[in-house]
Amino acid sequence: MSDALILMHTALAVVGIVLLIVVARINPVIILVVGSLYLGLATGLGFDATTTAVAQGFGDLMADVGLIIGFGVLLGSLLSTTGALQRIVELFLRVCGREKSPYVLGLTSGVVFPSIYFDVALVMLAPIARSVAARTGVGIASLGGALAIGLEAGLLMVLPGAAALAGAGALGVSLGTMLLFGLPVAIVCIVVGIFLHSALMRRTWKPAKDESTFNGGVDGMTMAEAEQPRRTLALPVVLLPILVPLALIVTGTIADTAGVSGGPIAFLSNPIVALLIGLLLACGITVYMLSRDALEKSLSKGASTSGTILLFTGVAGSLGEVISRTGIGDIISGLFTASSLSPLLLAWIVAALLRLAQGSGSVAAITAATLLAPVMGGLDTAAVLVLLAAAAGASFGGHVSDNTFWMFRTLLGLSTRGTFQVYTLSQSVMSVVGLVVVLGLSVFA
Repeated sequence: MSDALILMHTALAVVGIVLLIVVARINPVIILVVGSLYLGLATGLGFDATTTAVAQGFGDLMADVGLIIGFGVLLGSLLSTTGALQRIVELFLRVCGREKSPYVLGLTSGVVFPSIYFDVALVMLAPIARSVAARTGVGIASLGGALAIGLEAGLLMVLPGAAALAGAGALGVSLGTMLLFGLPVAIVCIVVGIFLHSALMRRTWKPAKDESTFNGGVDGMTMAEAEQPRRTLALPVVLLPILVPLALIVTGTIADTAGVSGGPIAFLSNPIVALLIGLLLACGITVYMLSRDALEKSLSKGASTSGTILLFTGVAGSLGEVISRTGIGDIISGLFTASSLSPLLLAWIVAALLRLAQGSGSVAAITAATLLAPVMGGLDTAAVLVLLAAAAGASFGGHVSDNTFWMFRTLLGLSTRGTFQVYTLSQSVMSVVGLVVVLGLSVFA
C-alpha cells in the first residue's frame, strides 16, 4: 500500500475517533477498539495481524503501567481516607497561595519529578491537582494544564528524564551540557506555557461540557471527606507512603546514572516494588489511624477507580500498537532530509508530526533526534539546541492515540472535550513556546 493511503487512513481513523467520542458521545473504549480494527484492516495488516496488534497493544501497555496505575490509585484512595491528602493540600496552599498554585504544581512536576517515572508522578499528583482545584476555585483546567506541561517538560527536557537522557545519548550531548541548557529552557517553557494556557482557559473552558458530568469511576481520586481518626500521626509520618517510594525511585535513577545496575537497589527502586512498599505503609497507617474496616472500604473504592482508568489506558495502547505497525513513523521520517530546512525547525516539525501520528512524546523526540544524528557533524547548530527543538516538537498535539491522554481524562474527571483543552492544548502551547525559546538561543549559541 502506498504511503499516501496509509497516511490518509490514519488521519481518517483519528478524526473519526475524535468526532464519534466528542460529537456523537459514544463510549471511548468501544470507539478506540473499533478505530484500531478499522485502521489495521484499511492499511493492509490483515485480519489476524490486526486483532493480534489490538490485543498485544493492550497487554504490552498493561505490563508496563498496569500495576503502577493500580497501586498509585489505591495509594491515593488511602491518603484521602486518612486525611493525608487534605493536609498536603493545606500545606501546599499555605506555602504557595491560591494564585501561584498552577505555577508551583507545574514547576514541581517538571523540575522535581523527572527523577520519577511519568506515570508514577501522574497518579501521585493528579489527586492533589483535583483537590487544590476544589479548594481554591482556580479551576481544574489551569491546574491540569500545569500538570500536563510540567510533566512533559520534565520528561523531554530535564535530566534525568528518560527521553532527555536517550536523546542526549543519540546526539552525543554531554549530560552537563544538557543540564545547563535543558533546565532553564524547561523552566521558561513551563512558566510561559502555564500563563498562556491559563489565559486561553478563561475564554474557552465550559465546566458543563469539559468536566465529567458523571463520576466516571474516579471517586477514589478526589479529596473525600476523611473519617474522624481514632489516633493521629504527625504529617511527616503520614506522608511516608509517598516519600519512601519517591526516595527509592530517585535512588535507583542516581544509581543508573552512576553506572550501578542490578542488585537490591535496582529491585527496590523498581516503580512497582517502590509503590507496593508505599501502599503497604499506607495500609498500616490507615489501620492504625482508623480501622481495618476503613482500610477495606478505601481499597474497594480505589480498585473500582483503577478499573476504569486501566480500561481507558489499555485500549489507547491498542490503537498505538496498530499505528506503530502501519509503519507511519518511518513514512514521516522519510519525508524529510537534513538539508530541507533549518535543523531546529526540521527537528521540531518531524517530532511534532511523529507525536501527532503515533502518540508517544518520548518516541517522537528520540526518533527526530536520531534522524539528524548522522549529519550533526556537518551542521553549525549546537546539538543540544537540536535536541531541545525535538523535545519541544514532541510536546505538540498529544491526543487519542496517547494513553496518557486517557489517564488525564479519568484521573482529573474530565470529558473528552475537556481533555483536549487540558492535555492537548496545554502541551501544544508549551511546544510552540519551546520552539521560540530555542530559536532565540540559536542566535547566541
